[in-house]
Amino acid sequence: MSDEKRTVELTDIEIRSAPADGFVGQVAGYAIVWDTPSTNLPFVEIIQDGALNDVDLSKTLALYNHDFANVLGRVDAGTLVLNIDKKGLAFTLDIPDTQLGRDVYTQIKNGNLKGLSFRYSIGPNGEQWKEVDGVATRLISNIETMREISIVSVPAYDDTNIEITRSFEQFTKSQEYKQKIALVLSTY
Repeated sequence: MSDEKRTVELTDIEIRSAPADGFVGQVAGYAIVWDTPSTNLPFVEIIQDGALNDVDLSKTLALYNHDFANVLGRVDAGTLVLNIDKKGLAFTLDIPDTQLGRDVYTQIKNGNLKGLSFRYSIGPNGEQWKEVDGVATRLISNIETMREISIVSVPAYDDTNIEITRSFEQFTKSQEYKQKIALVLSTY
């Protein structure tokens, strides 16, 4: 059982304020989207719905660029929340107010970091290879471990996403909101 890494595209960026003191902000999105093909690999890989059914996610880390020295959060500390739903593996990450956290948050906000990757190992009988339209395709139905998710620059999956989100309260104080309200009020 060896660890593998897969990277996914981050899209749908929005801003959310920091959840508490000690945090820069929050990042949210999907680390895995079920039944979608990978890109940027020499083959196509598809992680099937149900592949994480028996995985213990309680000690999963959030890293920057797969570097265990660059920890951004972890499930067992409550700074990373992972939820399996009908779409895939959703996550919410409270970005720490550290130099690394501020840098990563700014890079995501500016659109420079657009990838999310995950490190996993395949469980017993967890993969099947097929040729689909002349392309080698790997179907993953059973993941045994999920060690980490990482914010990275180049994704392997286009359908996953990350968002920097902002609270409604912060948005209502923004210039953008004030302009929209002024426009609405001017029509009355």
